[in-house]
Amino acid sequence: MVAMPSLPTLTHPTGLPICDCTEAWEPHEHGTRGMYGYHRCRCAPCRTANRDYNRENTKYRPRRQMVDADLVRARIAKLRAAGLTLGEIADMCAVNSKVIDFAVHGRNGRKPKTVQASTFRALNAISSKDIASVERPRGRKVDGDIPRRQIQSLHSFGWGMFEIGSRANATAATLNRILKGFMTTEELRASIDRVHAELHGMEAPTATTSEKARASKARTRADANGWTPDTSSDLEYSQYVRVH
Repeated sequence: MVAMPSLPTLTHPTGLPICDCTEAWEPHEHGTRGMYGYHRCRCAPCRTANRDYNRENTKYRPRRQMVDADLVRARIAKLRAAGLTLGEIADMCAVNSKVIDFAVHGRNGRKPKTVQASTFRALNAISSKDIASVERPRGRKVDGDIPRRQIQSLHSFGWGMFEIGSRANATAATLNRILKGFMTTEELRASIDRVHAELHGMEAPTATTSEKARASKARTRADANGWTPDTSSDLEYSQYVRVH
């Protein structure tokens, strides 16, 4: 058999590779995929046969279902807001951590437009009780989205930084950092969640002049920023924070 493949420009079997297989069911002939694959022939008939084979094979190959990557990133963001790391999310949904990281960050600054539907289904399978069962170190940094929304929502009822901070054992400066988008600790996040559960829906006291002034300031801040009682309503997992 000729060792080198034939020229792609040839259209007839003159000086082309010859099949000398001893274990094949039948000799490989030109114009078949076997000659293209086993004997590296690149003549026009063999290339056409290989192309036709691949097209036919692709036609009947099961296609992977894909979903919008924004839906996947939104789901991951909600899970991270509930206090999970990307590694924990990957472990809980039995998906390779590199797949989760790629869905969030992409590659070379370019985020994917679609993600496999199986990944999305695995992420959706993570339940609130699964999240509540994860052990979280008290000092671990977590996403501040949930406590930020809870603080904003409480402002609409007149609960300012002093009232929230005194109950959550946090300073006004610390709470303002959360409002600015900084992360917080698991311990403080759970404390704010308990305060939110206690005060949400209740109007802040205005019995004294200082209480009235703080309540008015909190409501003014809420009105200026568009914070409402419903700001914290879309918190699927906040109730499970109190399990810890």
